[in-house]
Amino acid sequence: MKRVGLLVALHKPGVSESVRQLVALLESLGFEIAMPNEVANLLERPNALPMEDLTKTDALIALGGDGCVLSAARLAAPHNIPILGVRIGGFGFLAEVELEHVEDAFKKLLAGEFWLDERTMLQADLWNGENLIWSAIGLNDAVILKSPTSPLPLWEVFINDELLARYPADGVAIATPTGSTAYTLSAGGPILAPDVDAFLLMPMYAHTLTLRPLVLSSKAKVTVKLLPQRRPVEGEISVDGQINCQVLPTHHVVIFKAPFKAQIVRFYGSSFYERLRQKLRWGERQ
Repeated sequence: MKRVGLLVALHKPGVSESVRQLVALLESLGFEIAMPNEVANLLERPNALPMEDLTKTDALIALGGDGCVLSAARLAAPHNIPILGVRIGGFGFLAEVELEHVEDAFKKLLAGEFWLDERTMLQADLWNGENLIWSAIGLNDAVILKSPTSPLPLWEVFINDELLARYPADGVAIATPTGSTAYTLSAGGPILAPDVDAFLLMPMYAHTLTLRPLVLSSKAKVTVKLLPQRRPVEGEISVDGQINCQVLPTHHVVIFKAPFKAQIVRFYGSSFYERLRQKLRWGERQ
């Protein structure tokens, strides 16, 4: 690996100095670097490789936190490009490397001393009748929620075109195993190991006691409709909490497995269960 792309969470405190150190280290090791315009401007490098060249690299480095890794996954996964997350503060469940250990990580990257953790991604399509009006891919989840000013809506959910249920709730979330440790976890959903070939269907704050989280085959197609009511009602779909679009009663949302996977760079010795112990304090008493 000699050519890498660089995504940076520019809102992180102290990121300016961190990205300068990172770029200097990469260049000292002989890497060629592609970066978005805003990063090039920060480094005063107007001749840096443009954003579109990020999809022509050997690896994509995400400097920031898990949100930066999610952005990198949407960019890199369709092109089969590995992602290395370098963490600056924060929770960092996906990011692999602490900033102070990054030199050793880059040397291992050059030497091929890593493995690829393949993660299922999903695709969400928004339809108005037979017209596709919006589409997005995500590593974590697709969450469909009512707008803050709407009354409690009624949702209709289909699995492979078969009606599952109609229920009043704030919304519906469909998560990958990776996303099961994100938003749906805070709503009371289970954790799925990342190698489980499944989706999690999570009613969000349903106004009923009969609904529970449902684990589906990753081959399942989930269709969600927002049913009309006497009062105007609308919702919003959010993919990975980063890409959003309005949902109306005339629309329906279809979520299914994306035709590619995110490839996260891991180094020997790290594991998902170790992360559960360290990040979620698995099994500890509060």
